[in-house]
Amino acid sequence: MKKKVVMILCFLILLVFLLIGYLLFTNKTFFKESYLRVDQKEMFIPKYSYFKDECCMTAATFYSLRSKKNLDYEIKHYMDDFDYFEDETTYGYQKKDLFIQSYLVVDHFFYRKIIIVY
Repeated sequence: MKKKVVMILCFLILLVFLLIGYLLFTNKTFFKESYLRVDQKEMFIPKYSYFKDECCMTAATFYSLRSKKNLDYEIKHYMDDFDYFEDETTYGYQKKDLFIQSYLVVDHFFYRKIIIVY
């Protein structure tokens, strides 16, 4: 009887790992360091960031298990090449034809939420 329970538990654990692997490999950004927006412009995202959604063609949301400190460091390092832009109606960072209003990393209990407004 114990052997049967152990086999079922092993099968369930394997099934959970396969499901998690499937979700990560089918996500369009998890193993990449860039995100192709709806307007076909590519922008930086920290590696191992899970794409959640894109809203209104102006913002994208990602999830990450990495620390807020590491994510903030990577984003700051990437944004060093951008120039700050401001006029009467808008503000943000610009580099060639790519405009990013803000990168925001929100710390939740087990994960971080990355919100990019462009």
